[in-house]
Amino acid sequence: MSTIRFGGIASGLDTESMVKELMKAERAKVDKLQQNKQTKTWVQEAYNDMNKSFANFILDSKKALGLTSTTSTGSTFTTSYSSLTWVKSASSSNESTFTATATTSAVSGTHNIEVKQLATGVNKASIKDIVARNVELGGALTDVTSTTELSELGIADGTLTFDGAAEAISYVSTDTIATLVGKINALKDADGNALGIKATFDETSNRLFLSTTAMGSNAQIKITDDGGGLFTGPASKFATDLDLNSELYVGQDAEINFDGAEGIKYSSNQFTINGITIDLKAAQPGVTNTIKVDTNIDGIIEKVKAFVDSYNTLVDSVNTKLGEKKYRDYQPLTDEQKEAMDEDTRKLWEEKAKSGLLRNDSTLQRTLQTIRSSLYEKVEGVSGAFSSMFEIGITTGSYTDKGKLEIDETKLREKIMQDPDGVMELLFKTSSSSDEETKKSETGIVNRIYDNMVEGMKDVIDKAGAGDNATLYRKVQSNIMIEFVVKGSKSLIDEDLLSIAKRIDTENDRLSNVEDRYWKRFTALEKAMQQMNSQSTWLSQQLGGGQ
Repeated sequence: MSTIRFGGIASGLDTESMVKELMKAERAKVDKLQQNKQTKTWVQEAYNDMNKSFANFILDSKKALGLTSTTSTGSTFTTSYSSLTWVKSASSSNESTFTATATTSAVSGTHNIEVKQLATGVNKASIKDIVARNVELGGALTDVTSTTELSELGIADGTLTFDGAAEAISYVSTDTIATLVGKINALKDADGNALGIKATFDETSNRLFLSTTAMGSNAQIKITDDGGGLFTGPASKFATDLDLNSELYVGQDAEINFDGAEGIKYSSNQFTINGITIDLKAAQPGVTNTIKVDTNIDGIIEKVKAFVDSYNTLVDSVNTKLGEKKYRDYQPLTDEQKEAMDEDTRKLWEEKAKSGLLRNDSTLQRTLQTIRSSLYEKVEGVSGAFSSMFEIGITTGSYTDKGKLEIDETKLREKIMQDPDGVMELLFKTSSSSDEETKKSETGIVNRIYDNMVEGMKDVIDKAGAGDNATLYRKVQSNIMIEFVVKGSKSLIDEDLLSIAKRIDTENDRLSNVEDRYWKRFTALEKAMQQMNSQSTWLSQQLGGGQ
């Protein structure tokens, strides 16, 4: 029930202003809570921005290093460093016959290759122009397009069955050529996968084409039922050279001789052998070409330097936040203070108020320290010549560099020449151990950085949540949010903000009651003054009337 308020009618007082001034002092506590809430919100946003930087560093650097692969579904996964294509280089002696690239596992030296034949699929086409075929069969067709109905080709309702298809195609005379093509392309096998047969119609040549989407000896086109004579038989409406129930229409495997091994077959013209990825362009039977594989020293140095530069940039940004000056006299503005400032002044004030929010933050400091400490530790279980990054010319620099890395390029080049596989193992080794401590000790330098950074990200998520970045974080590690979700998906800052919000609500209720009390008192004063004025007027009238 609202209180009726009288504003100085009898007393002449500016009641509204007086209540406002009285409430200003009362609202100081709410203003303090609102400022605390705003500060914590800014801290949460600053944490989320930092975690976003960690995530982007991991994703971008892994992509640059070739440590991620993208599947048809768009997901990414970490691959073995043995598949990296920048560690070794491969050159083909005849690029018109084949091209070659080398992975880390490729054996350096010169390799011999003879391309005996290419892989092919099955390709069948209308031997004759469909219009001409129609006339030949007694029809009167003068033109044909993808919208021509089957009835115009003399085709009635029927079915067509391809070997391996889960079901036959049913067509009707009113179907167009485009409709028939679509039905063929939609065929599935018994497992629900695409059958692998593609139909197309070319309006320029008036011909229909059937082909396999795959190559090799497992690719085939076999028609087991064609009662309507679409593709088979002497009255074939599309005039192909397909023969009903024939086993002849199969693809061909690629075949090569490689380093003395003869008759090696592949179902594709792109394949990897002995760590060398080969893309066949033409057959050249009887001719032996060569592939030369060498360590790509410049390529390795370039990738390592790019990673270190990116890492140092991230470390710089974290250290900048940790050392950022805190302006304690600049607190978040109240609504009243904002109204009293112009926009530019307000922005400058907020910049000062947001400065130093993560100064000397223990969570970020611990993450950097953990990463830094792990870099000093040896990589256990290596088979190469190096177990420490200092051995290959990578150091943490001076104390003032605050964890940034430095590269002695001359030393790094020397060590790559000495043992390129050892350098790669030191940087990218992974461990299959189920023991956590053993796994950490057997993990290479680069992967240690990633692993420790992910652990730091989890600490930040526990403290500040994920904000709008949950999807990004899951790209870094699919299960990164699981522990957070199990705990209830509420960060420490979220809990603080909820507590502050409740206190603000309670305080606002109190303020509402306080303001009502003030108004009740002033209203009582106004009523008393009004009554007194009325009595004074009556008394004056009585006294005046007695004279």
